[in-house]
Amino acid sequence: MTKYSPDFQTRTNQASHTPTSHLYENIFAGFMAVFVTFVVLTNTVGMKLFTLFGRTLPVSIIWYPLTFLVTDIVSEMYGARKARFLVIMGFAMSVVLLAFSLIGIALPVADVYPLQEDYANIFGPIWRLLFGSMAAYLLAQLIDVNMFHFWKRLTNGRHLWLRNNGSTMVSQFVDSFTVNTIFLYKNPVVFTGDFADLMHIILGVYMIKVVIAAVDTPFCYLGVWIVEKATGVKGTAMT
Repeated sequence: MTKYSPDFQTRTNQASHTPTSHLYENIFAGFMAVFVTFVVLTNTVGMKLFTLFGRTLPVSIIWYPLTFLVTDIVSEMYGARKARFLVIMGFAMSVVLLAFSLIGIALPVADVYPLQEDYANIFGPIWRLLFGSMAAYLLAQLIDVNMFHFWKRLTNGRHLWLRNNGSTMVSQFVDSFTVNTIFLYKNPVVFTGDFADLMHIILGVYMIKVVIAAVDTPFCYLGVWIVEKATGVKGTAMT
């Protein structure tokens, strides 16, 4: 449950219908839109693989780590309850995407539409990958929220950089380990290596995510500053 400082609660009660309070909620809606878009993109166009510096990576590596940045800004400015709501909505919209993809594939194809096989290949789920991806997403994002607020309580609201990086680096390892282990390990159709080979892949992907997490730290400060300046709400008041 989100907790507020007495001062913040008083200001919220006094200004519950002011333009500033509406802006505060509208900014949250914007964060949710960006977050859900990134999650849905990960489960569609994010499946393509490319090679960078000799490593094979999914194209979702470009934007998916930024979901943790959004989660951290929302955690700081809106509290743990709304951050968890953000995560659950991302998961729910992924389920909606899957459901309508299956419906689209199952509907009888028109004689004039020659791309049914391509359509099914693109939107049809690879069940083991899908399960691994969604399990990793839910587990890692919730850990990120909990770790963020653990560090926030431990430091009495100081050192945003510590909770931003400390939470993201732990949760990103959980994400990388979970999805790759479920999808690749003992799955000879797509992976014939042993556990050491699997860990090489996991650590390679994880290190890239760590770099992205470190680079996005100034943007976490910027995002928090923008919301604070626009709304007058202080992130340190949120738990």
